[in-house]
Amino acid sequence: MSVCRPARCLFAKATCTTLPKAAPQRSFQTSASRQGRKRRPHYPSIKADDLKLLNEAAEVEYPKYDTTETSLLSKKYTPSQIAAIKAAESAIDTRDVLTQGQQRTDPWLLPYEDDMAEVDPVTDNRPRLTPDDIPGKKTFRLANDVERDEAISRIANENLAKMYPDGIPEGALDAATEQRLQDSFEAALTQATLDPRATYTSRNPAALEALADPRHSAVMPDLPRLENRMARQTRRLSTEEEEDPRQKRLLQYLGWDKQKLRSIRVKTLVSHSVTNQTRMGKIRSLYYLTIAGNQDGLLGVGEGKSVEPEEGRKQSIMSAIRNMRPVPRHENRTTFGDLERKVGATKVQLFARPPGFGLRTQHLIFELARAAGLQDLAAKTPRSRNKMNVIKATWEALTSQKLPDEIARARGKKLVDVRKVYYGGSVH
Repeated sequence: MSVCRPARCLFAKATCTTLPKAAPQRSFQTSASRQGRKRRPHYPSIKADDLKLLNEAAEVEYPKYDTTETSLLSKKYTPSQIAAIKAAESAIDTRDVLTQGQQRTDPWLLPYEDDMAEVDPVTDNRPRLTPDDIPGKKTFRLANDVERDEAISRIANENLAKMYPDGIPEGALDAATEQRLQDSFEAALTQATLDPRATYTSRNPAALEALADPRHSAVMPDLPRLENRMARQTRRLSTEEEEDPRQKRLLQYLGWDKQKLRSIRVKTLVSHSVTNQTRMGKIRSLYYLTIAGNQDGLLGVGEGKSVEPEEGRKQSIMSAIRNMRPVPRHENRTTFGDLERKVGATKVQLFARPPGFGLRTQHLIFELARAAGLQDLAAKTPRSRNKMNVIKATWEALTSQKLPDEIARARGKKLVDVRKVYYGGSVH
């Protein structure tokens, strides 16, 4: 190789006074260089004219109270409630509500218009009364037959008056109205029979009315109490029926009744035959894997194996109901974030999804999510898809979620959810 050409190029560059500009280097990336990028602001800047228009729109959309409205509010609310309303509204900037807030349209939205003069059983604490709120003596005794018949007649008339405030229809009635009236009579009579005021009596009318007052009842306040002779006799007759000893032990273990046990959703997902090699030969049996859930936050997985098919299935069902554990649900529809669990060679990945997404998973995870009461979920099984391991990994992932409250408490933080207040209900 000749050295003349490299030397000539070197001498020419050294003697040249004005060097040509170097050609721009070719980039091997599709994105622009850092120097060529325009720095974008984190928050959009608002001009003075836009801010003025925004203030005017906020004043039109959310005007301040005038004297007439304040006088109307004072007739419906107490001074403390009016002060609470004004304090809550002053803590929220109307411009932020106008720009960032939006009204939800999904089925899980809360009512935007609320009457604070009435007690909401969902968001408000139900008022409770103690025995000290009953004036006079608080003694009771069992009513005799005459007093019981009179009380049933009086309570049934009260129930019918609530059902038909304008009076019971009379004259010629069509078949549908006649059947509805007959059902109303039976419902009023049944409720009057189960009412505790028909079983007990007292000389103090206030004490007698407290028996059916929901403010004195801590369990099932919307229904009449069932602690009377007829209800006890009905329960005794239903429990005296012949039942499976395994089911009887399960009810004693859980403290449930048969009605609650029937509401559990049970489904067998895996069933196959297994063989045990012994010195006497091969012993074949059937294996079952069953899931159980109440579709409201409880989920369990159970296994059973027996020579008889029915026996193995019952074992798996009872084991699944006994192993039910709570499943934390965000807004009662999805999980708290993305989950991942590994059992054996199987790895299951669960992803939380917004409202209306549905259950887009494989059939095994779909049945588990439906039994647990989940409505929006996505899942992946990137590795082995063994049925038993997929079910067990999904169950462990759903029941061992880390809640935001626990994470905040472990970090020494305070968790405050301001989405429904600051963003005007825009929580998704």
